[in-house]
Amino acid sequence: MRKLILLFSVAFSLNAFSQIEKPVTKGNMILVGGGTIVSNKVQSTYGTNTSKTSVFTISLNPGFGYFIIDNLAIGLNTSISYYKQNSTKYYGLGAGPTIRYYFNNGFFIKAETSFSFLHGLDTNSSRQKSYSLAPGVGYAFFINQKVAFEPCLSYIYIHDNYNSDFIDRVNNIAFELNFSIFL
Repeated sequence: MRKLILLFSVAFSLNAFSQIEKPVTKGNMILVGGGTIVSNKVQSTYGTNTSKTSVFTISLNPGFGYFIIDNLAIGLNTSISYYKQNSTKYYGLGAGPTIRYYFNNGFFIKAETSFSFLHGLDTNSSRQKSYSLAPGVGYAFFINQKVAFEPCLSYIYIHDNYNSDFIDRVNNIAFELNFSIFL
């Protein structure tokens, strides 16, 4: 019960910060920074054979947006990632469009897509292409008028294409933690 009361107290305190004037108006810019750590199972298809393997991913995801109208920002997200699937290791660089809509109560919805190029590490010289789609919903806790802490719950679909016969499809639910600076 104490933990529950503490949780509500912290949420109420953070919500008090979010009541300040929000800089989500036409002409403003937003810089977003965050990262993800994911460990999951991946279904791989090679020709007619299907298998499941474990994948560990860590990534940094900086982004930029411009408010084209009040509450609606469009921009570019980027990603720098490290992947390990069994003993195979990759690094990836990606970019893609993003769109965010902020509601007056602090909630926001977003949609991002990313196109990445993965390069093998160590003795792995393979290269592959990947794309992802990530819609999500979150809440912007404004620490002050220019900085917000933005936890977000997202569905992430990733499609990796090694060649025409070997394809990975990944479906994740991710909890993201981002910081945003509004300019």
